[in-house]
Amino acid sequence: MTLDFVCMISLLVITATQVVLVGWFAWICRRGAGQPPADAPCLSPARVILCLRGSDPFLGDTIRAAVAQDHPEYELRVVVDSRDDPAWAEVEAALATVTPRCRVVVEPLQQRPATSSLKCASLLQGLCGAEHDTAMVALLDADVVPAPTWLRTLGTVLDAEGCGVATGNRWYAPPDRELGSWARAGWNAGALVQMVCFGIPWGGTLAVRSSLLESAGLRDKWAAAFCEDTLLSAALAGTGWHVRFVPSLIAVNRESVTLAALVPWITRQLLTARLYHPAWPVVALFGLSAPLAVMATALAIGLALARGDAAAAAGLGGCLIAFLASLPTLFLWIERVVMQTVGTRRDTAAPPLADAVRGTFSAQAIYGSAILRALALTSTQWRGVTYDIGGPFDIRLVADAAAPSTAPAAPQHSL
Repeated sequence: MTLDFVCMISLLVITATQVVLVGWFAWICRRGAGQPPADAPCLSPARVILCLRGSDPFLGDTIRAAVAQDHPEYELRVVVDSRDDPAWAEVEAALATVTPRCRVVVEPLQQRPATSSLKCASLLQGLCGAEHDTAMVALLDADVVPAPTWLRTLGTVLDAEGCGVATGNRWYAPPDRELGSWARAGWNAGALVQMVCFGIPWGGTLAVRSSLLESAGLRDKWAAAFCEDTLLSAALAGTGWHVRFVPSLIAVNRESVTLAALVPWITRQLLTARLYHPAWPVVALFGLSAPLAVMATALAIGLALARGDAAAAAGLGGCLIAFLASLPTLFLWIERVVMQTVGTRRDTAAPPLADAVRGTFSAQAIYGSAILRALALTSTQWRGVTYDIGGPFDIRLVADAAAPSTAPAAPQHSL
């Protein structure tokens, strides 16, 4: 039957494509493994920008690590949503426990434009004057605890000819058996491979040459954008500069998340790819192909049994089982590559195979619907802020649950 053949070929092609992509990812990680020598050339001076809204589980650790970098000359600028934001007190408490190796500026967000995300507004505030007094700007997220060599590694990679943006990525290693945590880990494993292979930067660990802020029009784009990272590949196209992935800067995240909180998070990640990255059609097509192939195969098995064709049903069932078995197998392969690359190990008592099965199957169940939601999305919420999405650079802030009062802005702190 035609349906039987299409289903078998579809599952085979999807599985083969996934294997090729993971193999490509593993090759990239092996090729770029290792830390640069301590005396390697490094872009300097540098500015690290950390934009905060709300509390994050390891924010104190992030702050203490950010002020202890071995980069020769840098400053840290922390832009907090408001002085009333819980992150403000956490930053002050963390800084009180250390002696920074750099200048530190902590300031509240001064302007809250309605034509971009507040994350981009915070970034632009942190960038003020950077093209004149720095050679590179590094972006750091609150869920990343950087190693002491983090900033110097970014500066060394950026110093290479033709490199305009250096980026790491993230890997989720849940500390518990929460289904949402493992579904996120399963989805992120596939996202990590695609981001590396398709050249999609990640803003949690990212550095850009300061000269590109103006020459590549980054300031103008961020002033009207929803996110800061995904648009960089398109922005650099035709400039002669490229994005380079740094395998050693994969950040291992050990946070937990519920399934209810996970679905909108995945949808928002996919929304940024839809808005800003040229590889989005490939990402969407590939993401939808797997659940569609599984459903079509299940239907074909039912039809084969209904017509009494046991051989066809067995063949289809075998292909489906092989495909489903490939999902946790590939997850464990990616995990092994990541753990070897970053020089760490799995830190959980749960059986690896059981977690891989739960995580990848749950991710597959969520992924297709998240893509469809991202395709149709015209409004989204991000940390209590509601945005209308008219297009890549047609963003409207329509509601802010934590908007500060109209009292005079708090002064910045400088250390």
